[in-house]
Amino acid sequence: MRLPVLTAIFAILLLTTPSLYARLPAGVDFGVYCVNGKIALDQRCIEELKTRNGDDVCRLNQDLTEYGAVSKVEQLGGIGASCACP
Repeated sequence: MRLPVLTAIFAILLLTTPSLYARLPAGVDFGVYCVNGKIALDQRCIEELKTRNGDDVCRLNQDLTEYGAVSKVEQLGGIGASCACP
């Protein structure tokens, strides 16, 4: 008897709670950047990175999770590997 009640409560909570992605503010994803010729992983926006590092900064990829971003970094040779902005 408890399972249908718990399922109903869970369904109500699921339908009335905004999704996690809808609540995330802009810029909280993990960016894979080329910063001065080196691969970097950062959550800051590209404008902030350019302010700190100069104009030789470009975003190569991004992911909503750190794990996904780290996988993308590893595919490009790892943090600190050589890169070039297109």
